[in-house]
Amino acid sequence: SSCGKYCLCASCSLPPSLTMDQSRPVPLAEALTNTAVRNAVLENVQRSVVLNLPTREKVGMHLIGIVLSICAGAANAIAFTTFKYYVSHVSGSSTAIGLRMEGLQKPGDVLIVVELVFYFIVGSVIAGLIIPSATMKMGQARYEVVLFLVAAMELVCWWHELRYPEMLAAAMGLQNAM
Repeated sequence: SSCGKYCLCASCSLPPSLTMDQSRPVPLAEALTNTAVRNAVLENVQRSVVLNLPTREKVGMHLIGIVLSICAGAANAIAFTTFKYYVSHVSGSSTAIGLRMEGLQKPGDVLIVVELVFYFIVGSVIAGLIIPSATMKMGQARYEVVLFLVAAMELVCWWHELRYPEMLAAAMGLQNAM
């Protein structure tokens, strides 16, 4: 076989009874007597099972999740270096509120951290209004709307030279709720 492993051309693998120049159609049972045809069909069936739509959606959702996690980490690192506050981790911000109120951490700026948690929750609520909670399939939820809002809010924050950590916290809330 000079064309490849599963070549189906008449000159390489098909017996004379299955050549392409015949005027009659070849029945499936007769075509499957040829090893090359059988192997090609089997390989394509196996490939379609592995790459079926639910599997592709699962892999795609995991990849999107990884990318969004990296983006949230980057936004959080930039916010911390700029504002000295976290914008994408509500648990950390809530802990900081408690520590500051008890005097175990820098006592000032409790209201700013409370405000960031509030905006994060507002972003999450907005995402919840856009994406129904029981929808986890591509095409059934408006993920693109939420992602465009996240991108727009981050761009506004960057455009204004990172003066609005509240905008970044709301964007992270939107993204987190997806």
